[in-house]
Amino acid sequence: MFKLAEHKTTGKMETAAGATTFLSMVYVLAVNPIILSQSGMPVDALFTATALATIMATVVMAVVANLPFAVAPGMGLNAFFVVLVTQMGMSWQAALTAVFVSGALFVLLSLSPLREKVLREVPKGIQRAIAAGIGLMIAHIGLKNSFVITVDPMGMYTLGHITEGPALLCVIGLFVTAAFLAMRLRFALLVGIIVTTIIGIPMGETDVSGLSGGIVALPPSVAPLLFQFDFSAVASGAFWGVVLTLLFMEVFDGLAGFIGLFTVMGKDAELYRYKLGKAFIADSIGVVLGAAAGVSPNTTYAESGSGVAAGGRTGFTALTVAALFAACLLLSKFFLMIPMAAVAPALVLVGLLMMGSLLDLDFADFTESFPAIAIIVIIAFTLRLSDGMAIGWLLFILMKLIAGKRKELTTTVWVVGALFLAKEILAP
Repeated sequence: MFKLAEHKTTGKMETAAGATTFLSMVYVLAVNPIILSQSGMPVDALFTATALATIMATVVMAVVANLPFAVAPGMGLNAFFVVLVTQMGMSWQAALTAVFVSGALFVLLSLSPLREKVLREVPKGIQRAIAAGIGLMIAHIGLKNSFVITVDPMGMYTLGHITEGPALLCVIGLFVTAAFLAMRLRFALLVGIIVTTIIGIPMGETDVSGLSGGIVALPPSVAPLLFQFDFSAVASGAFWGVVLTLLFMEVFDGLAGFIGLFTVMGKDAELYRYKLGKAFIADSIGVVLGAAAGVSPNTTYAESGSGVAAGGRTGFTALTVAALFAACLLLSKFFLMIPMAAVAPALVLVGLLMMGSLLDLDFADFTESFPAIAIIVIIAFTLRLSDGMAIGWLLFILMKLIAGKRKELTTTVWVVGALFLAKEILAP
């Protein structure tokens, strides 16, 4: 099925690669439930939903695309989901519906010839700005939810009490995890979360009372989240603005991930690029399955690169990752005891790494840099990613017209710009 000999690999090598990828990204089982619980969703059920969404989507990637890539709820995508509920007033059920609809549209796009056209014509500067803006959003959520930054009575952000409580634990964890990254320690984020959680025990921030009956237990029920859709908001213009934003994020998160992962393959990369279409199909199906399970959009994880670097070349690697996540379903007690303050450092540092996308932004070209910076600033200060994308996109069109670069505006740019303009007018 996986044609190991044809791909010049073995079952032993693929299994080792899958274990490597798993260790690189298993932190999602601790991080994702805590982030999404900020929207009012039950954290226990979110653990099971996160594991199930990861297992199902990764198996689809293994079977449909035969690629060594793991798929799970994306960092940044989950933060945006929380913003939809806490800042934009959607219920989490309506937000799940938006994820489901965007996933269905993603499937249709992945199956159509439009896929290549859209991927080819969306401005690179806008793609980089969105990644950086999401990075700041993730860092913002981590620092705020661990009380490193707080809001004073006047509504202004201020530094929290970082010498005590969860804020102190977060600061300690931030330095510990950053040190691991600086030393190029493998699985630095996961190790950082574990070490910070342990430090939190004598501080009283990590509650280990739930482990008294043993660490192994049946997973919490996912029933409170399964198929919890609310289609009553479909008639709203704001709903479709959210769907469009989610679709863009899903498409370009996937594109950036695939480009990076194929690059890790080195000289073998060109032998696998023909699978890009199937990879997108698998990614899009993963979004739909994740929404049904009750989580924010799934996406292909960049951490899959660790397994690829270890020799993973086929879906057997991905299948190994899925099997290991299935085993984690019995370890819910361990993952659910991890406090937000131990997860926050990983969020801040992931956000920092996402800011690296700006290294390729052409700051000398004002028609590229000004719209990009506008996107980043709006997302960072308002947490309204859809508005940041819309305003940045419209500024991109305006700046190109003013600079006499109309030829750089493709049909795709014009059509999407018209949709964003309508969104800002009808659903500001």
